[in-house]
Amino acid sequence: MGQMLKPLFDLDQTGMNAEVNSYKPGKGLVWPTLFPLKYTPRFDLKGIEGNEGIPVSADRVAFNTKAPLKTRKTVGTWSGKLGKIAISKEKGEIEINDYKDLQVISAANSLDKATAQYLVDMVYDDIKACSDGIDYKVEIDALRIGSSGKQTFPASIEGDMATADEINFNVPADNFVGAAIAWGTSATADGIKDIVAKQKAIAAKGLKKPMYAIIENSTFEKLLAQTATSKRVASVVINVAGLASTEVLSVDNVNAYMRAKGYPQFLVIDSYATIEAKDGTQTTIKPWNENIVALSPVPQLGYTYYKPVPVISDTDGLQAQGAYAKTTVYSELNPMLEVTMAEAYVQAGLINRASLVFLNTASTSWNSGN
Repeated sequence: MGQMLKPLFDLDQTGMNAEVNSYKPGKGLVWPTLFPLKYTPRFDLKGIEGNEGIPVSADRVAFNTKAPLKTRKTVGTWSGKLGKIAISKEKGEIEINDYKDLQVISAANSLDKATAQYLVDMVYDDIKACSDGIDYKVEIDALRIGSSGKQTFPASIEGDMATADEINFNVPADNFVGAAIAWGTSATADGIKDIVAKQKAIAAKGLKKPMYAIIENSTFEKLLAQTATSKRVASVVINVAGLASTEVLSVDNVNAYMRAKGYPQFLVIDSYATIEAKDGTQTTIKPWNENIVALSPVPQLGYTYYKPVPVISDTDGLQAQGAYAKTTVYSELNPMLEVTMAEAYVQAGLINRASLVFLNTASTSWNSGN
């Protein structure tokens, strides 16, 4: 990169700060709920969790005696580094000339509000596009972790940055399970029974039992279509809520049944993201593995750890720090170019690992989540 010059478009530091600070991270996406932001001062991350189970009861002791020492349960450690994600947008010589020409037209006709607004949009649209791009990359990474229990870096997602590496969060191996009967393949499949069985298995270990089932919309539709679901929900919901027997099942009345029984509540997600290859072709994907239901003791799977990207001094380029990403706008003269760039140091990580269950609804075993 050459020297970052002052933007060619009409943009100042105050306006850029206002635009970046007005952007709410993850708006409309799933990751801020399941993996909210958490600051870290270091690139190296190392997670170790103690006291994951039901609290051990205190002992009754005599006065003037030492309190009994209790053991600290752990599920091992995971480690990794914050990764860097980045995106940039460019306006070339033609766009810059168009902008300058439109400025003259707008100045000559102060009542031309449409042109004036178009000029404003030209200045700020790349800032929004880059902020959106960072958010959607976090969505992809976080939801892939949330539906697999680890992070891999395949070429289909990472392109040239694909590696054989993975980040393993050390969720216990026996927490990766299959369904008793694959959902959608048999009239006798009972998805709620599968989920309750996994909840009880975790509780029997003295751990915080799962109270939420995070499920992709298409898989939840399979659950709703199961005869066993209709019978279970009808036994409680119709009597309590006065629903007609022909009432169409929904997440609300299924969750009413689950609450009445003390079973995990369903959190239904339906997320999409678009990735672009080097040749410009775009592909829309679902970040969450459709087959997987993740069970968690809280309506959160982890955190999105972040460290602010440093603001560089001695440059005429404009820089603004957002909630977790930094945006930079600068220009070059050879060739004439206006560049908007967003960068972030982030890594999603799991919490409550001993109590998480990953259920493959398409198989009677974990089968790598396939």
